[in-house]
Amino acid sequence: MLVAEPQALPGMWLEDVLAEAGCAVRGPYGTSAEAARCLDETPPDFAVVSIDLNHGSGFPLACALRRKGIPFALISGNARVPRAFSDVPQFDRLFEARAMVSTVTAGCAVAGGTRACPMPDRRPAGAPFALDQCPTACRA
Repeated sequence: MLVAEPQALPGMWLEDVLAEAGCAVRGPYGTSAEAARCLDETPPDFAVVSIDLNHGSGFPLACALRRKGIPFALISGNARVPRAFSDVPQFDRLFEARAMVSTVTAGCAVAGGTRACPMPDRRPAGAPFALDQCPTACRA
């Protein structure tokens, strides 16, 4: 289980909730780059990604998760989420622990079931990535 959440208290709370549910948690990571580095080591079964990370958006991480077939949920708060992620579970900043645990459990049961990223072969592995490199469909 990967957690990308830039705020310390919400990140620790989420880590505790998921650990109590039996998940082995990596993170919380504060940036997309930090979280993305761990994807090549041992890919997580599921990820929870805040779309408002330090030093930029969580969407580059979400795209990397899609390319690797790793299911994930987004914590969006009031931010606009591109249509390309309309099939991904989304949480407001205030959510119940059991709702997140249910989403994680369901997502782990169907690992690899997320829609594929349209850019799998358009970038060399490990190359820097920014949301403006996504196809229009991912940004709209």
